Amino acid sequence: MVTFLVILFVLTCFLMIIVILLQASKGRGLAGSFGGIGSSTVFGGRGAATFLSKTTAILAVIYMSICLVIGYFYKQQSEVKRDSVIQQQTTEQSTLPVTDVPMAPIEPTPGDSIR
Repeated sequence: MVTFLVILFVLTCFLMIIVILLQASKGRGLAGSFGGIGSSTVFGGRGAATFLSKTTAILAVIYMSICLVIGYFYKQQSEVKRDSVIQQQTTEQSTLPVTDVPMAPIEPTPGDSIR
């Protein structure tokens, strides 16, 4: 389920990027390279701007909804593992046996040879 949502999320991102770049800016942007906003366009003089604006708004709502749903699923998974990494490490260290006897350095006796 999460994999499907992530794929849908990425597709929505790419579609939103394309739609935003196609919108006309003050310098006409990428929309000018595809015919601009003239009366001979498919959507008419103002139709392209309203169509692209509505499409951007719809894609933004889909994007935010998918973000919330993916966040909810990952939160559900993280509740299973409540402890952080630092808490897990301190728990592991506290279960190790502790010796109170200090270790003395081992000095070689005069008859030992060091190899």
